[in-house]
Amino acid sequence: MSSRPEDLIYALAERPPWTQLLLLGAQHAALMSVYLVLIVIVFRKAGASHAVTTSAVSLGMIALAISTSLQAIWKGPIGSGFLAAPVFSAIYLGPAILAARADGLPAVFGMTVFAGLIEVALVPLLVRLRGLFPPAISGFIVAIVGIQLGIVGIIDLLGVDHVHRPRFHDHLAVAFITLAIIVGLSIWGRGLMRLTCSMIGIACGLGLAFAFGLVSDETFRVFLDAPMVALPDVSYLSYEFDLAMVPPFLIAGSAAMLRTVGVITTCQKINDDDWKRPEMRSIRGGIIADGIGCTLAGVLGTIGTNSAPSLVGVSKGSGATSRFIAFSASAFLVVFALIPKYAVLFQMLPEPVVGAAMVFTASFMISGGIQIIVSRNVDSRTTFVIGPAMLLGLSRELFPAYFKMSAHFVQAISGSMMSLGVITAFALNLLFRIGATRKVEFTFESSTTPLADLEKLLKSRGKAWSIAADVVDRATAATEQVITYIEDAGLVVGNTRAVLSYNDVDLVVAISYAGTLLSLPNVGIRRRIFVEEESFSYGLADFLTGVYPDRMESRAIGKEVTIAMYFRT
Repeated sequence: MSSRPEDLIYALAERPPWTQLLLLGAQHAALMSVYLVLIVIVFRKAGASHAVTTSAVSLGMIALAISTSLQAIWKGPIGSGFLAAPVFSAIYLGPAILAARADGLPAVFGMTVFAGLIEVALVPLLVRLRGLFPPAISGFIVAIVGIQLGIVGIIDLLGVDHVHRPRFHDHLAVAFITLAIIVGLSIWGRGLMRLTCSMIGIACGLGLAFAFGLVSDETFRVFLDAPMVALPDVSYLSYEFDLAMVPPFLIAGSAAMLRTVGVITTCQKINDDDWKRPEMRSIRGGIIADGIGCTLAGVLGTIGTNSAPSLVGVSKGSGATSRFIAFSASAFLVVFALIPKYAVLFQMLPEPVVGAAMVFTASFMISGGIQIIVSRNVDSRTTFVIGPAMLLGLSRELFPAYFKMSAHFVQAISGSMMSLGVITAFALNLLFRIGATRKVEFTFESSTTPLADLEKLLKSRGKAWSIAADVVDRATAATEQVITYIEDAGLVVGNTRAVLSYNDVDLVVAISYAGTLLSLPNVGIRRRIFVEEESFSYGLADFLTGVYPDRMESRAIGKEVTIAMYFRT
């Protein structure tokens, strides 16, 4: 059972009073709305009209409302049970712009549905996929998604398309002042101002844009002419599946899954003072809810959604992590969706303001990706996975004409910097895993060699292999218990051998000896009466398979016995 953190005012399962619940829900809905600007960016690139963009923003709020509530469900296979609201994600911005430019909005919607379904499809493989998503690959995906977003943002920030226009210097002034406000608040701000630095910076940037005359009369007229209340128009909806867009959207869906794992794990930590390890049920439910939300966003004619780390920070900072806030925020989003003037507000944001916000977000993603990569030891294998993959990905942006002249199979994977870089990283990681398993052996005689020597070896290898301390502690305790039990039970003849191996996914401790196989029957069954040594076998079975190792295997070939314990890292 989780332990309630003392610094929370309204904890996970506590419903705030109605007044506070409405205020907290409105705050959450307003913060989620900031990311609606990503819809506007994609629709601008596709040349969509103001009316179509307004309807898309309104439908986007309905998609957010449904997926926010799905995420907060705490029973059944769907939902994590946490206040982990989704937003329109920068992860999908690069692929969506590619699809919009290549095939128009129908391809954006169809491929967004595809990406959401990919995220849901990955759930049953979550544990097994850890071998394909080690920290080097996971961090690289996050970093290169950030770089792809940053390139789009820096073009708008620097006004690359406005160099020869008379208001170019005003464009630069608004862009850099907006970025300075956002960055300044994130570094020197306090409390809620720091947590909402993006929203405050965008609001200030919009004010500056008005002052510098960067908001066109046409856009302002659209705002004035928009009705106060109306249902969004769905006549623009149509869908298209583009095989050439599969790689970037497949990668985006995978990146969204990884990000959701991180967000839900953070939610577990901030809602439980006794947290020790990720709880997989809520993570699986959270990924399913996130994938369904992304699919729904595509069906309703918008871009992809993903759980928002920033909103988790806001809920923690405000001391209110109650899941009931999700339902309140959903209600406000539905109301906002029926107010076209609210949707038009996001179309008024000029490119310098949007560019500043994207550069800010991209910086966090790039930095976060680097932190994930270096969370484990960066050896020569990791170096030659990340380096060539990053250089190849960047070459796609630097030399686009070169890749357009390449062979068809190369063009299939080089549609974007993100797809080329990530596919290269995956291929190199699989290649360099050959011979990557590290192994060390320890042989001792029970009568002369203390278990402390084995513990010292485990901890030294764990440090050298960059394995988390809690995993090493579990492996040490379980190994010592097994060796003690088999010796006390008289099952060993001669020396006992322990072989430690690590393949970047599992730490494996294989205990080998000549003697009798340790039997572990009826794991998990509760009994009140034990005859003779029954309590030993039942207790050890539950201890090994339920408390310490993530998986255990045992076998005997003649008199040679091996007990292998697997610890997920």
